[in-house]
Amino acid sequence: MDKGSSLKKQFEALQRVNSFISHITNLRKLLNLIMEESKKILNAEASSLLLYDTEEKILYFEVATGKRGGRVKRIKLKLGEGIAGTCAKEKKIINVKDVRKDKRFFPYADRISKFKTRNILAMPLIRKNRLLGVLEVLNKKDGKFFTKEDIRLMKIISNQAALSIENAYLYRDNIRKAHFAGVGQTMLSLSHDIKNILNGLVGGITLVDEGLKNSDTETMISGWEMVKKNVERISDLILDMLNFSSKKKPLYQKVKINPFLKEIGEIYRERLKEKKAVLEYRFDESIDEVEVDYQGIQRVILNLLNNACEAIEEGKGRIIIETRKLKDKKFQILIKDNGAGIPKENLKKIFGVFFTTKGHKGTGLGLAVVQKIVKEHKGKIEVLSEVGKGTTFIITLPSSHTEK
Repeated sequence: MDKGSSLKKQFEALQRVNSFISHITNLRKLLNLIMEESKKILNAEASSLLLYDTEEKILYFEVATGKRGGRVKRIKLKLGEGIAGTCAKEKKIINVKDVRKDKRFFPYADRISKFKTRNILAMPLIRKNRLLGVLEVLNKKDGKFFTKEDIRLMKIISNQAALSIENAYLYRDNIRKAHFAGVGQTMLSLSHDIKNILNGLVGGITLVDEGLKNSDTETMISGWEMVKKNVERISDLILDMLNFSSKKKPLYQKVKINPFLKEIGEIYRERLKEKKAVLEYRFDESIDEVEVDYQGIQRVILNLLNNACEAIEEGKGRIIIETRKLKDKKFQILIKDNGAGIPKENLKKIFGVFFTTKGHKGTGLGLAVVQKIVKEHKGKIEVLSEVGKGTTFIITLPSSHTEK
């Protein structure tokens, strides 16, 4: 297999296993998904996953795919027993081309399942030097055996599988420890998003490593872009968490609001170019200086622009940042987009903590943080939206907070 084809297969495998992290709330579904994707990616007849019990120091079949996989689920292996047990004990990959010639092969599973194993590729699942289990694929479908390329693909699968299983354990343990439903919801929402980001980082690092090994600049650049985007995501998440969790009195300072908003808008200029979208400014030039918390309002506008960027359609998107001066010593900032719009039934929910319609891409914290900061400024935020036509967020703020 040529280098380009090999890298393509590895990248496709990485894309497929990215979905693992979205199933951390259901361990059984997660393990089944890992098994099914392992079979498909490595073109194997069957697969199995053994988890490691740290108290009993044994491996047990939690999931086994294939026609008779269910029959082997109750088998337990000691460390060093069978190919899987040896893989776990030595924490290294084992590729057996013909199990009949390998003394480590444990035939009992074949006897009770009526499955005839020809060859096995076994990989330990390890996170931070902690053994989580062993992933196996059985019998290469083309009648041959597992190759070095298969081992590289298996490494990608096992890295993502180990990360996802670890997160599933963390989620399960945290929910068990939660004394209140709100705590459980918090753990679910935040851990889910953090692990998604980590998953993206691991994926990007994997691509960078592969690119370095093969002197493939294109792969390195792709991986580095993934890393940068996910570092930005985790930075935004931490800022939102800090803003939402702390009681903060705004630190007001005088700001020329129009240049300030343009400066923030330019941050998104490159991202909008990628989507072939247009950014417009419609500033009321009669507004000069206003008093706001610089960092707080910057967080508000960045969150709203991020939502708008995700809502617009590639090649047809338009975002407008507008200001208006009001008569009662107040002013407005409007963020408009011509994106998908928000369904009526969601309009009353969008500022709720952890409410999101973005699936794994959203934390449900962004708009809750926006509303909190606006209220701290003694202002208000409104939303107008129509499905298929777009959304407008209207922020009304006092121009001055000087106490007399």
